[in-house]
Amino acid sequence: MTESNPFIGTEQYYAEHRPDYGEATVDYLRERFALDSDARVLDLGCGAGQLAVPLARHAYDVVAMDPNEEMLRHARERAAEAGVENVEWVVGSDADLRVEQGPFRLTTMGRSFHWMDQERTLDRLYRATEADGGVALLTDREWLTKGREAWQATVYDVVTDYLDDVPERVDPEAVTYDDPWDETLAAFGFESVETVTFDVEREWTADDVVGYVLSLSFCSPERFGDERAAFERDLRARLRESGEEPFEQVAAVEVISGLRAPESD
Repeated sequence: MTESNPFIGTEQYYAEHRPDYGEATVDYLRERFALDSDARVLDLGCGAGQLAVPLARHAYDVVAMDPNEEMLRHARERAAEAGVENVEWVVGSDADLRVEQGPFRLTTMGRSFHWMDQERTLDRLYRATEADGGVALLTDREWLTKGREAWQATVYDVVTDYLDDVPERVDPEAVTYDDPWDETLAAFGFESVETVTFDVEREWTADDVVGYVLSLSFCSPERFGDERAAFERDLRARLRESGEEPFEQVAAVEVISGLRAPESD
């Protein structure tokens, strides 16, 4: 990853307050990549196991890699609570990825590809992917700066009262990328590239909102320093004033995926 451990100090909040990707997303990956009792899956940048654990139910085994050891500790706890035992937890980033770790039927990268050396990573993954297997990039839009709800704007205002250099709020539909990921996958040999979106409705408590903010790399607890308690107090007060709890969100999980072509005869 371009930064070795951007989430230091956020791990507990990430594990407890970052949402998973939903059953529809996991079902899509299972069907598109024919996951079964023989399939090996790599979850690169696995975080606290939000994707690795549900995928493990549909595979022979999952290799889950993340450079943050504390994040992996929370991921192991998630797996234990779910009764999942077929995950190998590996401390490492995309820089540590080796072709010989494969072959994999599927590699997933959830909320992590933007941190990586993308060209090097896809080059290695193509060679580590079995024929008819592939790669899936998952995003679940960060709502603090890209959310449209009034309560999200309120949260942003409180955050910027305490922190400098917070990314600006933007219209999520206006965001464009110089290197669209579907084209990036195709450029590295993946075929039948497709983008699918799953709509998700969520409800957040005040505790969830506070925890989510502290799970973000640019809002980590250490960034607030001695003002963290005051921030949490002020944020909870502003949320109470809104009278909206639980706070409703219409979200979208986007999956961009491609297949490695079968070997020619």
